[in-house]
Amino acid sequence: MTAHPTLDMIDVYAATIPDYPFTPNLHVYYAERVLTVRDGLPKLRNFPVAFGGSGEVISE
Repeated sequence: MTAHPTLDMIDVYAATIPDYPFTPNLHVYYAERVLTVRDGLPKLRNFPVAFGGSGEVISE
């Protein structure tokens, strides 16, 4: 898990809940990636605007 105190939010990694029907929609902080993922999903430089980020989409 990752705490985001300024957003009053905690990320719970979907892989830790085996029965949760998780379908990814986008990648956040993709500009800082260590692994390139070519899956056709939007890649955001940081967070979506609604979460205080730029919402900027970058290429795969």
